[in-house]
Amino acid sequence: MTGEPKNQSNSTLDRLRPRLIAFEVTRRCRFACKHCRANAGPNAGQDLSTEQCRKILTAVAKFAKPTIIITGGEPMERSDIYDLIKFARTKKLRVVMATCGYLIDRSSITMLKDAGVTALSFSLDGASPETNDAFRQTEGAFDTVVNAAKIAHNAALPFQINTTLSKINAHEITGIAHWAKQLGASCFNPFILVPTARAKQIADEILDPVQYESLLNELLRIKLKGEIDLRVTCGPQFSRVCRQAKSKGLIAEGTGCIGGTGFGFISYRGDVQTCGFLDVSAGNLVENGYDFARIWLESKFLNEIRDRSEYHGKCANCEYAGLCGGCRARAMAVTGDYLASDPTCSYNPPKKPHAAMH
Repeated sequence: MTGEPKNQSNSTLDRLRPRLIAFEVTRRCRFACKHCRANAGPNAGQDLSTEQCRKILTAVAKFAKPTIIITGGEPMERSDIYDLIKFARTKKLRVVMATCGYLIDRSSITMLKDAGVTALSFSLDGASPETNDAFRQTEGAFDTVVNAAKIAHNAALPFQINTTLSKINAHEITGIAHWAKQLGASCFNPFILVPTARAKQIADEILDPVQYESLLNELLRIKLKGEIDLRVTCGPQFSRVCRQAKSKGLIAEGTGCIGGTGFGFISYRGDVQTCGFLDVSAGNLVENGYDFARIWLESKFLNEIRDRSEYHGKCANCEYAGLCGGCRARAMAVTGDYLASDPTCSYNPPKKPHAAMH
């Protein structure tokens, strides 16, 4: 590994070191969720070897010390998952895991804690078994997640509830948030549907701009109520809604898109991406000799994403561009241009360009 390119200043390096990296260690999964960005299935993809995964973790740790989100597919399908977690910990990386929950029991939860996992996420895509199981196309998926969450709660292992929102289930948002609170989740994390991979089949279920704006304001209401910590993913416009609320005296903060800056994604093939929903490779770690720093800092694609002055359409003139950034993955999925405006956004910026807010 060549390490950090020498033409980068320390301040630039520090600003670009990711705080979170999702590592897709497998695409195998027994569920067949309608919205799956990984097209996961029982025999999907060829996993990287244990040694390849270790080299990737080592390369990341050499450049930064982000929280590693072990994801899939279903990460628990890997027989070496506990060893990989332990190895990441030896590299001073904090490890959390996104799991469907069907392999979580009292034994596995103890082993995960012993290996060094500090938190889990479970997905609940409906306030009822009917909605959730239809969305995830697996009978019993709702009960599986509820049971896994209870096991994690009893083991004192923190967890969050993730929900992918579309026309199918957006009306159940309050009920899902209630379930997250009742189960003892530390955080409720709604995702806004991105029509990529398997989700292309339900592209007509993307919220239209009016529905989306209404949902953002409902999420703001839940956040302001304060019964559970709420974060939004793939919905960077929530940062604008929070900023607008703050200007009216309401206390709320939201984060825009951090893909390619504070957040990165490494695929099951070793590709470095801004996120799992924007399937554009900045470079492959296996092919480049596991030099994460060089890919992360020098990729033309990543640097285009980071330069918000290059965005097109409404985003180019939006005073919230520096705060929000729009969803580059949704722009790509709908328009074919990852620098285009996010098609779900209803906000119309002033005609005259303003300095982008940060």
